[in-house]
Amino acid sequence: MRQKAITILAAWGILLAGCGAAAPETEKFQPVPRNEQQSSQEQNSEQSAIPVPRLTLQTNTATPSKAMLDVPIIAQNPELKNGCEVTSLAMLLRHSGHPVDKMTLARQVKKDPEPIVQQNGDIQKWGDPAEGFVGDMTGKKKGFAVYNKPLEELLRRYLGERTVNLTGASYETLLDSVAAGFPVVIWATGDFTPPTEWEYWDSDGKQIVVPFDEHAVLLVGYDKTHAYVNDPLTARKQRRVAHSALKNSWEALGKQAITYR
Repeated sequence: MRQKAITILAAWGILLAGCGAAAPETEKFQPVPRNEQQSSQEQNSEQSAIPVPRLTLQTNTATPSKAMLDVPIIAQNPELKNGCEVTSLAMLLRHSGHPVDKMTLARQVKKDPEPIVQQNGDIQKWGDPAEGFVGDMTGKKKGFAVYNKPLEELLRRYLGERTVNLTGASYETLLDSVAAGFPVVIWATGDFTPPTEWEYWDSDGKQIVVPFDEHAVLLVGYDKTHAYVNDPLTARKQRRVAHSALKNSWEALGKQAITYR
């Protein structure tokens, strides 16, 4: 598995396209430790990978059987090859009545400036996506992603206390938000299947564990069997995805989600 990961790592256009590179299908999608002979103490050392669930919201109303929000699509390409998160946020902000250009958000989002260090094609050190965007968002240099907390902080610049971080909430809570008229930025994978390959590196003493095919989209609708997302990578508006597929890939990426009220 480790050799396969190293081989894939050499193909940067596929590996760290951060926003949407598809992964081959497999039933096994749990991250594998870098060294399977690590002691239990080492395996329990501080890690920063998929964020720990942060918030669960309660609702006392039944979720309607279907809902759809008309949110204009914004494509991340060609300017932001790795910019699915800020592009999804730009769509959310436009729906909220605050049209902000994706390039403005790309400049404003917090960055983790730690440079990439590789050895024999393997990443040894790099940034932490939970702290800020890792690498280059444009794709001119190697880049990866940013997670929910830095994006939440950016959203608060525009919407203040209306900002809601739903990371850790139930899948049904995401649907409740859409039913209430609020789209949700969610982290999943490019093909909406659970991750099949993981990469490991150090960032300021933390072990970062990430899937190669991380992606972010805007959840805008649902019906009985499917969810609908605005996909900034394919520029498809209201792209249909089976609930089971979206839910599984979203959970594998740490149940990350942000929206507003």
